[in-house]
Amino acid sequence: MAKPQPQPLVCVFLKLPPSHQSAQGLYEIAWNVFLPQLNRLNNAIETAQATHPVTEARKIWSEARASASRKMEELQSITITCSDIALGFLSFLHALRTGRRNSEAYHAFLDSTREAFDVAGIAQEAMLDFREDIRIVVGRIATLLSNDGKDISSFVTESSQSLLKLATGVEECNAILEEYREAIKEAQRQSLDEKDNPPSEEEFHMVQEKWQAYKLVAEPTLYNWPQLKDAVLGDEDYDGPAMSSNNLTGSTAPSISSKSHKIFFWRKLFRRIFRVFHRRESVR
Repeated sequence: MAKPQPQPLVCVFLKLPPSHQSAQGLYEIAWNVFLPQLNRLNNAIETAQATHPVTEARKIWSEARASASRKMEELQSITITCSDIALGFLSFLHALRTGRRNSEAYHAFLDSTREAFDVAGIAQEAMLDFREDIRIVVGRIATLLSNDGKDISSFVTESSQSLLKLATGVEECNAILEEYREAIKEAQRQSLDEKDNPPSEEEFHMVQEKWQAYKLVAEPTLYNWPQLKDAVLGDEDYDGPAMSSNNLTGSTAPSISSKSHKIFFWRKLFRRIFRVFHRRESVR
């Protein structure tokens, strides 16, 4: 006779941490999607400049990369808040176990979650601005390059593909941030009074282990955001990522869904842009 399977432990009193993606996933998208596509756009612009030299185009693109680098700071801030709420909850657990300064640790944790929630919202807006800024700049550069009836169909094709991948990365990024905000709201429901539903020893140790694991993943020193920002800026000394996804927890980069209706909108937009330029060439 088969032995009954153990039932999964249900947390009655204590709240669980957010997904590890709130720290790790954002970093991977920045390295594996944003940076390669910005470099791809840079190469497309340089190639077009070889036959269609426009000084203003290079200046506009340089300013866009500087702005993009600053946007990465908002993602870096998320890693810091992840670490803060992990430390806050573990301090609360310690106070709960020792029975000392429970209220102080509890309210310090809630303060950290409120800040984390706000910072995540700011990061979401920054990602939308990042996507829109790059789209507008690429459009301006395309207009400059196409002056005097020059053929820039190759540039339009290459840049449209990069813009689509950037837009996809932004959507995935903001989905992670939204999940993080929802997890924070759930954590904020943590009660201070354990008299009604005191946690069992099993629950306490399981939750403590999960928050400790989350703290390790959210450790800010694991992530070299300054090097990423330099690379996004176009630093000539950049020689590759300081850390791959395998260096973090052995996971692969997060999958990026193509089912979002917003991504479908961007795909249609870029195809429309290409058709417009193609028709211009046909008329000439």
